[in-house]
Amino acid sequence: MELGKKQRIHTFAKNLRTEIATVDDLRDAMTILFKGRAEVTNDNDGQLMVYTGHSYGLHSGDVTCMETKQFLDADQ
Repeated sequence: MELGKKQRIHTFAKNLRTEIATVDDLRDAMTILFKGRAEVTNDNDGQLMVYTGHSYGLHSGDVTCMETKQFLDADQ
């Protein structure tokens, strides 16, 4: 990953983290970040679990939405 892109992602993530104060905030962010059926739930220990609704191609390295088959970096 190029250094400039890595720095931009770091900055975006850091800024987003300052805005997430509740589980609802996290749910909203995950819905935008992961197109499709992203879900935030908790396990028996109260830990938050994030399901992205995306799958990872082990051979291709592609990340695609399980519902629409769009790539993670698709515009919509």
